Amino acid sequence: MKAATRLFSALVSAGALAGCAVNGMEGLSTPQQREAHRVEAALNRPVTLEGHFVQMGPGQNGGAGHFSYRPGALALDYVSPHPMTLRASGTHLVLDDKQTGAVTRVSLARNPLGLLLHIPVRFTGAIRVTDIRATPGAAQISLAESDNPSQGLLTLQLIETKSGLQLASLDGVDARGNRIVLSLSEVIETGASPKN
Repeated sequence: MKAATRLFSALVSAGALAGCAVNGMEGLSTPQQREAHRVEAALNRPVTLEGHFVQMGPGQNGGAGHFSYRPGALALDYVSPHPMTLRASGTHLVLDDKQTGAVTRVSLARNPLGLLLHIPVRFTGAIRVTDIRATPGAAQISLAESDNPSQGLLTLQLIETKSGLQLASLDGVDARGNRIVLSLSEVIETGASPKN
């Protein structure tokens, strides 16, 4: 169970490794603010995304399985290293290790994964955009808690699809330097997300 818990600690506690507290999009250029609003719109689209994920880190830990994301909720169903489920929504993350029977409940307060799961996601107030970059067909945005940016960094990568920007990866580094990356593939939209 210790290894399974470590698999999530980096992502769950990720925030921004940046200096002083800055709210929202302060310091971003007008084009960067426009791109940040496009990312907000993509994360708030009332659809459910499903597909496969591969997890790298922290350390030698990793995993793979099926994921689903809808505004306000992330679900990971692991097939490797062994069957586990992770459900994150509202104020908590719950990890159910099918091999050991252990269930771990972790607060999503004060960590960027929790900020990603706000309904709606808004890059103002509590969420600080520390960096944003756009290239043809893709966008990358780094997020932190405005009032506690030293907790880590969460970077989202999105790719352009026929329906707009779509989440492609989550990359979290916690305050201790532990890193976890979830790479998403074969992503499809399964229709309107249920109302929360």
